[in-house]
Amino acid sequence: MNKKTTLLILAMASVSGTYKVKAQTANIPDTVFEQLLIDMEIDSDGTLNGQIATADAEAITALNITPDGISNYITDLTGIEAFTHLEELTIHNTMIGELDVSSMSNLTYLDCRDNMLTHLDVSNNPLLEYLDISSGGDVEPFNAFTEIDLSNNPNISELYASGGVTYINLKNGNNNTNTHIDISAFIMIEPPETEQYVCIEVDNSEAAQNNQSPYSEWTIQHSYSTYALVENCSLSTESFESNTVSVCPNPAIDILHINLENGSTPDKVLLFDLNGRLVMEHNNLNTGTISLQNISKGIYLLKVFSQSQTATKKLIIN
Repeated sequence: MNKKTTLLILAMASVSGTYKVKAQTANIPDTVFEQLLIDMEIDSDGTLNGQIATADAEAITALNITPDGISNYITDLTGIEAFTHLEELTIHNTMIGELDVSSMSNLTYLDCRDNMLTHLDVSNNPLLEYLDISSGGDVEPFNAFTEIDLSNNPNISELYASGGVTYINLKNGNNNTNTHIDISAFIMIEPPETEQYVCIEVDNSEAAQNNQSPYSEWTIQHSYSTYALVENCSLSTESFESNTVSVCPNPAIDILHINLENGSTPDKVLLFDLNGRLVMEHNNLNTGTISLQNISKGIYLLKVFSQSQTATKKLIIN
């Protein structure tokens, strides 16, 4: 084989390799999802064949996935990971139980309310500024989040987590004044007898509890919810059954007795006002009796910790 023939074969192999790279595809097993991409002229082959060219997906920076009608629910978003250049992603009214956005490092806006999500990992989305994981009601589809971790999202400034979220990690090293949070409880017909409690971990809990900047500038919507901005929410603790902890008297005046069903004493007691500020803390109690003499009259939220468990009670002080 002479030198010219060798060079020609190498050149053809190079062209063939380049063609194969350009022709790469991502699987789209959900036909409703693929049809939506075809209708939006994103899937350029225009055929329901269970795939999309990665070049088509990588060309998109903003994507809105909202199926039309209840008979066209998307149940599987496999293939969404091919949209690696997305900056804005909106997903509404699907039956998806999981969402993978780990490949979208440029994502700044994510609206995924009203699906069937229970968990979301946004640790690979450091540019994220806007996040909506809300649940809109009691008719499917609806999200069922109880927590969200934003510790790797220093640019987050808008968070909509109404409908059941009780733990938010905002210890991201960049808490700033331009922050709006909605943690309202979902109300179907009548207000609940007890308010939902939401614990929010922040960079500077002392500044938050003293209503100092940046937290004094935050806007927090919390209809039928109470919240606390603290250093550590002890997320791993398990809640007591409601009948295993009792407090008396309630309303109280200057003394409060905390009784645990097993006869032990609490390891820690925290008292929050309805603005989420910590007004009292007791650790390693020898008895279940605490003094309220320096606490102003009002309605408070009492959080009791014992043996890696927690209970939350509403307390009225007269």
